[in-house]
Amino acid sequence: MNSRTRVFLTVLSTVVGGFSLILYTTISHNILFKGLSFCTSSLQELFFGSTAFFLSAVIAGFISTLIVVKDNFLPLFLISLFIIGEFLVLTSSGHWHGPVWFETGLYLSHIGGLWIGCYGAVKFPLAPM
Repeated sequence: MNSRTRVFLTVLSTVVGGFSLILYTTISHNILFKGLSFCTSSLQELFFGSTAFFLSAVIAGFISTLIVVKDNFLPLFLISLFIIGEFLVLTSSGHWHGPVWFETGLYLSHIGGLWIGCYGAVKFPLAPM
């Protein structure tokens, strides 16, 4: 694979993975659980909402790794940096829906889910070589 193709796939994988993470997180947060919040949601909503957040990151990591053809982890690093940047902006502005430990756990589950999705895509038997 030449360098232009590799750069194109890296950019495409980063954009598609980032947008799919935003899309699936928005669907799970705003549509399925109608504004998940530690203070106002029930225990079942918190459990299923947190699980949906994690699964959205797993799907985004899987898609991103399949696009980049399993040999480049730069898109996942960039998406992880985006998640950390979003976390830092929300921390500095004080825009939280609950305790800091709960929001920190959600963001760490996003990062962990991305990398678990990457691992699943690498081990996926029908993935391109």
